[in-house]
Amino acid sequence: MRTIRTRIVAIVASGAFAWGVGSGTAGAGMMLKLGHDQPERSTHHQAALKFRELIESRTKGDIQVKVFPAQLLGTGTQMVEQVQAGALETALIPTAWIAPVAPSVQILDLPFLFPSRTVAYRVIDGPAGREILRPLNKVSIEGVAFWEGGFKQFTGHFPIREPKDYEGHKIRTMPAPVIIEQFKAFGATPVPIDFKELYSALQQKVVDGQENPIATTVLMRFYEVQKYLTLSDHGYIAYVFLVHKPLLDRLPAATREALVQTAREAGRHQRELIAESEKGHLETMRKAGLEITRLTPEQRAKFEQAARRVHDWYAQRQGSELLDLVRKEIQAAAAR
Repeated sequence: MRTIRTRIVAIVASGAFAWGVGSGTAGAGMMLKLGHDQPERSTHHQAALKFRELIESRTKGDIQVKVFPAQLLGTGTQMVEQVQAGALETALIPTAWIAPVAPSVQILDLPFLFPSRTVAYRVIDGPAGREILRPLNKVSIEGVAFWEGGFKQFTGHFPIREPKDYEGHKIRTMPAPVIIEQFKAFGATPVPIDFKELYSALQQKVVDGQENPIATTVLMRFYEVQKYLTLSDHGYIAYVFLVHKPLLDRLPAATREALVQTAREAGRHQRELIAESEKGHLETMRKAGLEITRLTPEQRAKFEQAARRVHDWYAQRQGSELLDLVRKEIQAAAAR
């Protein structure tokens, strides 16, 4: 924690955030900085601009927003720390990057948890989603809405059909323990690498493969430095719209409600955009010469079996109560 605090103090002292109002009074003339890790051409950025447009209109300019894409404000973990400290008012971050301050949140990164987008939405937008985000309140963060990255797929310099194909290969991961455990379970050597460094790491074969949703793989051009794509839908990337909780609590009730509801509305818009974009992205990768296959039911079953130990690993460290709740909600959502 001392290291984290030192880093935050250094960032704030550097003046990187000096232009924002940060400590703003009860919403009047407040400037919110919104940071995220995706490029400007991403659906995340488009929806962030939509959020800006809507909240500025609905508050009649009392809240204004400056959007910082592509990790301009730091890595995912650094932006989480900045929101925690109040140096950054809002951020849009994948759950895996939130794990260092709220480990239980990485439940959403468990492999083969959700069978479909529809089921995922029903679960995370309901009571289970609120329980998943609740621990953030203890570290001065409010998770007000879920956006998404989509379902992750496997890519590699080598074909990936079943877990044994990973043996002897180094695979890039985010620094989330549950994802590191996932690739260990598949027989790979996980190597945490920052998102911005991934393209060059694949190009130089520092690692042999990676996992990301279709949209991210195309927007970051990872397909240019990989030969194979396996459509696995093995993990769902949820993004969380984070707000510095003391700031949110100071806002007048009507302004606070407008901010929360607008973040959720923009999130629904972003989900629609990213789901629609995937069709064209797959064609882009096919035309580029990437060999694309889909896991057969038998191949998927082998991965699911290997992934069971990751669910057990999570339950041993975080307890089974939240996992049992999520599984129950998944079953109910799938039956609707």
